[in-house]
Amino acid sequence: MGEPVEAGMSRGVRRLRRGLVLPGDELAVIEEFLDGPGAYQDDGVVRAAELGDIQFDLDRREVKVAKKTRTPLLPEEGSEIIGEVGSVKGRTANVEIFYIGGVEVSPPFSGVIHISSVGINVKNMNLALRSGDIIKARVVNTRNRITQLSLEGPRYGVIYAFCSKCGSLLQQRRMKLVCPRCGRVERRKIARTYGVEELA
Repeated sequence: MGEPVEAGMSRGVRRLRRGLVLPGDELAVIEEFLDGPGAYQDDGVVRAAELGDIQFDLDRREVKVAKKTRTPLLPEEGSEIIGEVGSVKGRTANVEIFYIGGVEVSPPFSGVIHISSVGINVKNMNLALRSGDIIKARVVNTRNRITQLSLEGPRYGVIYAFCSKCGSLLQQRRMKLVCPRCGRVERRKIARTYGVEELA
C-alpha cells in the first residue's frame, strides 16, 4: 500500500513539496494551487520563475518559490584552506585555494605564502614547498585583497607532494619525503596529516 497522499495535493506536487526547483519547472496545476511569489502560470500550469525552494501555502492554496541565493564563501582570517602551490619564487609561493573550511570554492581564490610564514627555518622557499604540492594552510591576513597564508604549526604544511624527477606521489619517512619509484629524497614543510588528509 502506498504512502497516503496529503489532502489537496497530487502525488507530483507532494514529491516536489520540499525540493529545490529550477526556472520553468512544473510545480502544480491551477486547479490545485495558484501562483505565488517566484512562480507564474503557463497554460494552466504553475511553473517556477527562479531557482529556489518550493513552498506550499495550504490555507491560501498558493505555491511559491523562495529564491535561493548562495552567499559567496570568502577567505577570512583564521580560516583553514587547502590549495595547490603554483609558482615558487625565492621567498614567496603562490597558492590556488580550492577549499575553505572544508567547503569547495569555485572559482578558486589566489593566496600567497611568504618565507617568514612557512614555520621552518629555510633560506629558499623550494626547501619548504614545490610547485604542484597540495597544502593545508591558515589565512592570516586578507588586507588589500591579498590572501596571506601561514604554514606555522604542525597542522599546516604539505599534505600531498609529487616527485620533482618522475612525478610519483612521495611517501613520508620520518621528516623526509621519499619517492617509491626512483628513490629520490625531497624536503618539504610537512603537515601532520600528510598522505591521509581527505579531500572532499
